Amino acid sequence: MSVGTDDKSELTERNKNMEKKLDRRRKYYMILDTETATLPFVNEYAKDAKAKQKIAIAKPLVYDIGYQIIDAKGKVYRKRSFLVSEIFSVPSVFDTAYFASKRPIYLKRLAKGETTVKPWKEITAILESDLSEVYAVGAYNSMFDFKKAIPFTERYINALYGNYADFERKQRFACEKILDGKEYDYTKSFDKDHFIFRKKKYRLFDLWGLSCIHILNNDEYRDLCIENNWTSASGKHFPTSAEKTFAYVSGKIDFSEAHTAIEDAEIESDIFSIIARKTHNKFEYGIIYFPFRILGKVEDYVN
Repeated sequence: MSVGTDDKSELTERNKNMEKKLDRRRKYYMILDTETATLPFVNEYAKDAKAKQKIAIAKPLVYDIGYQIIDAKGKVYRKRSFLVSEIFSVPSVFDTAYFASKRPIYLKRLAKGETTVKPWKEITAILESDLSEVYAVGAYNSMFDFKKAIPFTERYINALYGNYADFERKQRFACEKILDGKEYDYTKSFDKDHFIFRKKKYRLFDLWGLSCIHILNNDEYRDLCIENNWTSASGKHFPTSAEKTFAYVSGKIDFSEAHTAIEDAEIESDIFSIIARKTHNKFEYGIIYFPFRILGKVEDYVN
């Protein structure tokens, strides 16, 4: 598939606009999303889907990263979409992804110039530059994206170009511990208020927690869940995903997430702008643990 001349000109102009320096008098926010695979030897340890999921959540490797830089009203000033060559271009790694079947979608987006494949080092150099221009960063599940996915991918990539044998030996041992239920509780040792990357700190907010507090914690949403048989995976709690939050605020009840990083970042940007408006830009910063509990249990509400 080729890109036409007019399409290329439009893409070039769009990219130029994305590189304009931001006005320092305004506050900007980065809304980021990642899609991840996991360690290439996961199937040696995970004998079923549940076991594989446990390792994938604990050991995520980013193959797709997308983000928007916006203001509190949701106006987009910069948009980025990258595929990580060390993950996306290696079948033994990419094929461990839950959404590996979406590869043809990425290939079409590549052909259209909607995303690019770059090494992690190049992607993160751009990310660091963009981070320097924003007031705060957030994701729908900041604990996963900023405390697990990006840091672990950084470790993996460094190992690829360093002592990979030692890294793999340690990760195999870690996989065994995870499946034995002995995973280390890292939440006791990290800074919940900042994204720390390469020794620099960036103010952090969590759209999942903010959505539970400012958008979903009301009887209108709970009734909508009951009417549509929406529940969490366990069936005990109301769903609080980005997909259901956007379905609620947009009125598009049948909405389904694309599960590509930039498209998910786009709907999460809309959610952020609603929260910013409702709170007059005075929303809470930091990670909020187990935010789904804020809505209470389904059985307590219906009884």
